[in-house]
Amino acid sequence: MAFLRLLVASSWLLSGLVAHAATPVPSSWAEGAFDEGDARVEARLLVHPERGEDGSVRAGVRFTLDPGWHLYWHYPGDAGLPTELRWRGARAGPLAWPAPSIFQEGEGTLVTYGYAGDVLLSAELRPERGAERIGVDVEALACRTVCIPASFSLERSLDAEDGKDRAAAVRRLFAVHAEKLPKRAAAIGLSPEVSVVDRLRLALTLEPCREGPADAPCRSLAAPAFVPARPGLGVMDATDSGGRIEVLIARESGDTERLEGVLSLRGGDGRLHHLAIDLAPGAAWGIAWGPFFSALALAFLGGLLLNLMPCVLPVLALKAFAVAELGGRDRRHALEQAGTYTAGVVASMLALAVVVLLLRRAGHEVGWGFQLQEPAFVAVVAVVCTIFALNLLGVFEISFVPSGLARVGAEASGARRSFFEGLLAVALATPCSAPFLGPAVGLAFASPAPFVPIVFVAIGLGLAAPFVVVCAFPGARRWLPRPGRWMTELRSLLGFALLATVIWLAWVLGRSAGVDAQAALLVLLLSVALAVWIFGKLERRDLRGAVFALGLGVVAFGSNHVTVAPALPIQASASVWKPETLARLRAAGRPVVVVFTADWCLTCKWNERTVLASAPVRASLERGGFTLLVADWTRRDEDIRRELARFGRAGVPLTLVYHADADEPQLLPELLTVEAMLAALEPGEARHAQAAGAADGS
Repeated sequence: MAFLRLLVASSWLLSGLVAHAATPVPSSWAEGAFDEGDARVEARLLVHPERGEDGSVRAGVRFTLDPGWHLYWHYPGDAGLPTELRWRGARAGPLAWPAPSIFQEGEGTLVTYGYAGDVLLSAELRPERGAERIGVDVEALACRTVCIPASFSLERSLDAEDGKDRAAAVRRLFAVHAEKLPKRAAAIGLSPEVSVVDRLRLALTLEPCREGPADAPCRSLAAPAFVPARPGLGVMDATDSGGRIEVLIARESGDTERLEGVLSLRGGDGRLHHLAIDLAPGAAWGIAWGPFFSALALAFLGGLLLNLMPCVLPVLALKAFAVAELGGRDRRHALEQAGTYTAGVVASMLALAVVVLLLRRAGHEVGWGFQLQEPAFVAVVAVVCTIFALNLLGVFEISFVPSGLARVGAEASGARRSFFEGLLAVALATPCSAPFLGPAVGLAFASPAPFVPIVFVAIGLGLAAPFVVVCAFPGARRWLPRPGRWMTELRSLLGFALLATVIWLAWVLGRSAGVDAQAALLVLLLSVALAVWIFGKLERRDLRGAVFALGLGVVAFGSNHVTVAPALPIQASASVWKPETLARLRAAGRPVVVVFTADWCLTCKWNERTVLASAPVRASLERGGFTLLVADWTRRDEDIRRELARFGRAGVPLTLVYHADADEPQLLPELLTVEAMLAALEPGEARHAQAAGAADGS
C-alpha cells in the first residue's frame, strides 16, 4: 500500500496542476475553486463569528465537491493522501476531523477513508500579536476513478464583519459539522472494550445499556462501521446481535498496543453516532482455548502425515532402513534410537519456534517454510544432503573408525545419527504442507508468543510418531524384513534419493534467488564433494581432521556467498533496444549508448559489472544525458543479429556510443575499461581534442 501512496503522490507532483489561488478579500467567505474537466472542488475559509475570552477564534476550511468525488481523512487508508491545512498568521490547535466515510476504490480492492459532498475542517486559532489577517495553505487530493491534486491559498482579514444573515449561516455550518465530530463513548452511556482474539485479531465489543428510556442513544445499537485511524488495522467483520456490537479487527503485527479509530453506529434514538475509540486490549494473552486444543490435534495429525510428503521421503526411507536393522536389537537399544530421533525433531521444531518469535519481535511476518526463503539456509541443507548421499554411496564413512559396507546397519542406526536424521527431517519437512497442517500452523503463527512453541512441538511429535511406535512395540517389528545384503543395495538407492532432494533444493534456490545464486550453490557442492572424496581416501586421522576443518570453512564461506543476486545497475536503469526506439531517440537529438549483451557471454558480464555498473561511468552517463539501451541476445533475435552484422560483428559484446552531434556511432573495444568508456562519453569538443592529440602524438 505504501507503493500506491507513493504512486499517487508522484502523480500529484508530476501533474503540474495547481489550483487557482483565491484573491484575498476582506470577508469571511474568502474562497478558491479548482476546475479540471468534470471535477470541481471549492474551498472557503470561514471564521466563527464569536471569539473566545482569550482572543482565540474558531476557523476552518469548508470543501464542496462535485458528486462522485471525495477528499481524504488524516489516515487515507490503502491509498490516497491526507488533506493538509497549514495556517498563517496564527498558532493552530489540533485539526478537528469529522467522522469519515468509507470508499471502495481500485475495483473494490482498496479501502479508503474520506469525505464526499461537503466537509468543514476546523481548528482553534490564536492570532499572532499584531496580526490583522489569517491565511491557510491547503493541499488536497480529489479522487473518483482518477485522482487530481488541488491546492489553495486562502486569506482574510480578522476584522472583516459579516451581515447578520451571513454570520448566522456561518454559525450554523460550524454547529452542523460539530455534530459529525467523533465523541467519547461515555457521552452516550457506552463502555467499549477491546480484547485479543489471537495475535493477529482484536475484538471491539459494546454492550447496550439496560436502563433509561427506550429511545436512549445507548439502547438498541445497530449498523456498526469501524474506521481505523492508523496503518496495520483492518475491519474483518462487524455484527449487531441483539444490540450487542462486535467488531473483529485484523492487525498486521501482534505488537499493536492500542486500537484507534472511529466507530459509527445507530442508537436507540435513531440517530447515527460517531464514537472515538482509543483503547488498549484488555487481555494480554487472549486465546480461544477450544480451537487451540483442536489445532494441537490437527498439528499432531499434520506432522504425522508429513512423513508421506515427497520432500520428507528420503529421510523416511533412511528411517525405514534403520528400523529394519532394529529387528536384531533389544528393546532398550530401539527405544534409545526412538528417543534420540524424536529429540532431534523436537529440538529443530523448538529452534524454528524461537526464530519465528525473534522475527515477529523484529516486526517481520513469517510463514511455514520461511527458512527456505533464505539462500544461505538452502545452501547448508543442500550441502548436508550431498554429504549424506556421498556417505550412503560409499565415498566415505561417517565414523572415524574404519568400517565397511558390511557394518552399514550399525552405522545407520547410531544414536547420534538418529538425532541428526531428526534435524534433517524437520529441515526437509517444513516446506511441505500436509493435510490438516495448514489450520494448525496458521494458528501457531497467529497465537501469542507462549503458545507458538507448543504448536511446533505437536507437529514434531506427529512427525516422529511412526518411528517411535515401531521402536516401542516389538510386535510391530515382526512385519519388518530381516537385515541382509539387500540393505547394501538399498543404501545406494537412498543416496540417489538424497541427490534428487539436492536437485529440488537447487531449483528452489534458483526460483527465489536467481540463476547466479544457483550457480554459486553448484560450485559450493562441487567443492564439498571434492573435500568429502579426499576425506574418504585419507587414512591418517590428523589429515582427515584437517580436511574436515577445511570443509567446514568452505561451507561457511560458500553458503554466505549464495545470496540473492541484485539487479545490475545497467539492467535496472536501461531500456530495451529496438530499432524504432533508437531511431526515435536519435531524431530527438538524444545521446545514446547501446550495449549488445547476453547472459551466456562472460566478457559481456565482465563489462557490465566492472565498467558499465561502475560509479564513474554511471555518473558520466547521467551528466551527459545519455539514454542506455540494452540489446539482450540471450535468446535468438533477428533484429539484433542484423544490427551486429551491420557493424561487422558476428556476436556479442558490442558497445555503441551515439553522440548528439555525430552521424555515426563510436564502436568501443570488446573488452571495456573504465577509462575508455569515460573517454567515449566525453562531450564533442573534448572528444575531438583528445582525438587530435592522439593524431599529433602519432
